[in-house]
Amino acid sequence: MAKRILIVDDEPDICEILRFNLEMDDYEVFTAESADEAQQIVDCSLLREEPINLILLDVMMTPKSGFEWAQELKNDVRTSDIPIIFCTAKTMEKDLLQGFDIGSDDYICKPFSISEVKARIKAVLKRTFKTNETLPSPQNTNAIKYEGIVMELDRKECYVDGKLVILTKLEFELLSLLLSKPGQVLSRETILQTVWPSNTIVLDRTVDVNITRIRKKIGRYGEYLRTKFGYGYMFGK
Repeated sequence: MAKRILIVDDEPDICEILRFNLEMDDYEVFTAESADEAQQIVDCSLLREEPINLILLDVMMTPKSGFEWAQELKNDVRTSDIPIIFCTAKTMEKDLLQGFDIGSDDYICKPFSISEVKARIKAVLKRTFKTNETLPSPQNTNAIKYEGIVMELDRKECYVDGKLVILTKLEFELLSLLLSKPGQVLSRETILQTVWPSNTIVLDRTVDVNITRIRKKIGRYGEYLRTKFGYGYMFGK
């Protein structure tokens, strides 16, 4: 089945160029010129039980920016798992960090080449839809458990003290990796190689940003997510 991609950009020419080229690669492509129009497409796709598989999202739109809409998507349990690639002319480091802090899966700076966009989309979709075979499960079950934290690997859901916690895909994979090796310090390089695809540009602070976000989301267990300065990160008391 063709993967469904939603392009959101207030420049119609960019939408059509991307649509044409992505449809050549057999993607099913939808376009929108505003966040409100894009939300209608997402809602309709959910009603048809044919959810959008990836969103390619511009940032500088009005009246609602791409950052604002992306945050709404990540706060909605129905859409929090949809991977987002920001595609924007905002190239300052603070803008990239804001995008990753929201939970984006990648960030492409304009002007871009079509081949770059295709490669980034392919990498994110491959990572999103591959089976997670590298994360070991305790006692041959499909869950990783640590005290009150339960990560259901098949369902891609995280529960903290019985309550569902919404994690982005990167957050889920990062926390799963650390929980699967309790008490073991993992270097930044190991984390990047395991969680992020090799052809993704990752800033030095990207891991730190995701770690900080996870600490906030897992409540009283946040203090177990430890930074070992000069070495990396570990999960444990």
